[in-house]
Formats: sequence, structure tokens, C-alpha cells
Amino acid sequence: MGGKGGIPRWVDKVLLLTDAMGFMCKFLLSISLVLISMATGFHGGLKTCLTDCMAMESISGNTKHDFALIEDNELYENDLAGIRIRGNIPAKIKKCRIHSNGTAGIFVDREGCVIVTACNIFSNKRAGINISEAEHAVIEESRIYKNKMAGVRILRSRKEETHILKVKIANNRIYLNDQAGIRSVPQPESNKVDLTVIANAIYENTKAGVSVKNNTRLTARGNQIHDNGTVGIVISESVIPPQVDIYQNRVSFNRGPGIHCVNGVAGQVGIRNNWIFNNQYSGIVCGLWSNPTSKLLNLVIANNTVVSNGSRGRGAGIRNDSRGRTMIMNNIIAYNYTTGIMTRGCRGYSYNLLYANGDVGTCRDNRDPAPFWAEKEQFGGCSGRGKGDLICDALFADPDKYDFSLQDESPAIDAGKDRAVYDDTSFPPSKGTKRNDMGATGGPYAVR
Repeated sequence: MGGKGGIPRWVDKVLLLTDAMGFMCKFLLSISLVLISMATGFHGGLKTCLTDCMAMESISGNTKHDFALIEDNELYENDLAGIRIRGNIPAKIKKCRIHSNGTAGIFVDREGCVIVTACNIFSNKRAGINISEAEHAVIEESRIYKNKMAGVRILRSRKEETHILKVKIANNRIYLNDQAGIRSVPQPESNKVDLTVIANAIYENTKAGVSVKNNTRLTARGNQIHDNGTVGIVISESVIPPQVDIYQNRVSFNRGPGIHCVNGVAGQVGIRNNWIFNNQYSGIVCGLWSNPTSKLLNLVIANNTVVSNGSRGRGAGIRNDSRGRTMIMNNIIAYNYTTGIMTRGCRGYSYNLLYANGDVGTCRDNRDPAPFWAEKEQFGGCSGRGKGDLICDALFADPDKYDFSLQDESPAIDAGKDRAVYDDTSFPPSKGTKRNDMGATGGPYAVR
């Protein structure tokens, strides 16, 4: 019955330190009334935990406490989860080291609510944090790394769960996980996952930085997503297409596309104002070349700066292989390996600036068309640019240092579509008049 270091596996005593805000759990909880999981070893303030059971489940509904606080613990080498959260009492997990557990570091399910802050979660044999059939989760200011399946994995399968699962992941470092950094894979028949990913550094994961499918509403804003093994952000083939708002991110040096949307529909924003550069394949890809029939795609791709993507014969700036609908507008697309814009049917693009894609650089404006061969090179073999498209040097501030903001003389300033909905609203980074500046520094979602 003894655990590691002589600590018993089952403890009959419970010490609850209460205050106006909540309570602190200090010893392993094994009484059914105050059980917060069924799968975790958990000793507050001690640095050893070894169990083959679980440790935290629902607290009785008539408790007067506001939340359970688990702070400054080390939880490791449990057969199942380090911490398991269930039921309707929120849990706060703060400043813990959670590692080397048999499944997840933290497992949240059955209407569980959790806030994870300033934790190190690593080397767990499946996910760092596994969220399944839960109610709400916030993960912030933590390091999540070297987990076997994903840094954060979100699952839903039960049809009877009618609520929307809300997950916010903000200001974390998520890296070196064996699959995706963040992975949302609800079953088609389940209810929606509302996933917000803000201001994280997501890098060097074996596969995708962020991967979602099916009934997920993804908002990804202000993240640094780089050096992942297959793709920066992927929206996988889905029965119910995800709703996506991907904006103000830096997506770079991924060993595949920067952003790949097989299926998906735009939310309020769509794919806007991202810096997308030096990815091994295309900057932005829509659909699958091998299966172009899918029409589960309706995206706005606007005001992105897409530079130097592609290698070894692959890599357009923006590519649409589907027969779904895309609106490609107000982007700057330059120095990409094979071509600037490539779409089925040579349609869906206007008011973009293209330059030196496919190693062809010819500076012209609409009044003086580029040679036929140069124009075809910029537009993936299509003859004729779209309305308002320019072929000329964008005049980046310092591209050698990955500063793709615009010099004052840039032809991209005030060259986007002249409609109020696209107008610049932030000066700086926008320049000139209120008319849209092409690229990531223009429009209502302009980014520095």
C-alpha cells in the first residue's frame, strides 16, 4: 500500500483551509464527498506523487466554496492523469509541475471547469492537457512541452452534451510536443468547441502548431507559430466545416504550408493581417488538389503579407485547390518559390500586389501591363490579373531582418479596395489616407 518515498497510496484525512475566495487542498482527497478526481495522486506542498488511482472528482453540490485551488505542487508518475477535474466546482491550478504521468498531465471532463496558470506541464505519455466533455477551460502563462500526443488536446463525442465547450489558451509557450501543439478534434455529431488561441508561442511541435476539425470555432490572434514539423495552422477535412478567424499572427519557418484550410468558413474576420513567411511549402493553401470537389469552404483572405514561401518546386504565395469560394484581396505576395496566386478557374482575386514570385520581378502598374509571360508567372499560369492587382516592388522596410512593414514610398499604400469596410483605422502602422493599405499593416485589423 505504500507509495513512493513511504507516502501511502490512500489517505483517510482531508485538510481544507478555507477563506473568502476558495479553499486549498493539502492532502490526497479520497473521501467520496470531497473527491475531485478519480485518477490522480496529489499532495499539496510535497514533491512526490505516485499512484495507480485518480485523485479529484466532483465536490458535493451544497458546498459553499467558490473553487478548488491547487497551488505549488509537483505531480508525476501516476498511472493515469496527474490531476483530473470533474463536476461543477471550478478548479484553479497554479504554479504546479505536472509531468511523466501515464495519460494526461491534466484531464478535464464531465462538465469540469478549470483555470491553469503558470504551470510547467511536460513529458506526459499522452496530452499535456486533455479536455473532453468539459464546460470551460482557461490555460495561461504556462509551458506545455514534450508531451506524447499534443500539448493541448480537445475532444467531444457525446451527443447529449448540449453546451458549447469554451477553451481559451493565452500567453503560453507550447513546444516540442510529439503531435500538434494544440489539437481540437470533436466528433461531427457533438456540440461546438469555441477555441480561442491568443498571444502564444507555438513552435517545434512534431506535426502542426494548431490543428482543428469538425465543429470547432477557432479564433487565433497574435500568436508566433513557427518551426513546426508539417504546418503552422491546419483546418482538416471535416464533415462540419470549422469557423475560422485567423489574424495578426506571425506564421513562419514551418516545414509545410503556413496555413492550410482543407475545409472552413470565415467568421467575423477570416484570414487577415498575418505575416506569413519562409514556410517550406505555400504560405496559405485552401482545399486539397487530390480532392477538389469539396465545397465546404468559404473564406476571406485579406491584408496578409505573404513572403518567401516554398522550396524544391513547391510553394505558391496563396493557393486555392478547392471548388469552394475564396476572396483573395488586399494582400502583398512576394518572392514565393513557384508563383504568387494559384486558383482553380483563375478567379477569386483582386487588389493584391505581387512581385518577384517564381523569380520574376517586373515593376508595372495597371496603366502599363507587364509582359504576358511575367504576368502568367505571378498568377499561376492564368492570363490577366484581377481588378486592382499590381505587379511591382512593395518596398519593404528591411526584409533581410523580416521587417515587412512598408516604406513611405510603397505603392501598396492606399492601393487596396476602396470601400469603407476595408478602410485603415490605425495610424501607424497604416500610412497615407484612410483607404486600405495592402498587406498586414492595412485595414481595420492592421498589425505592426
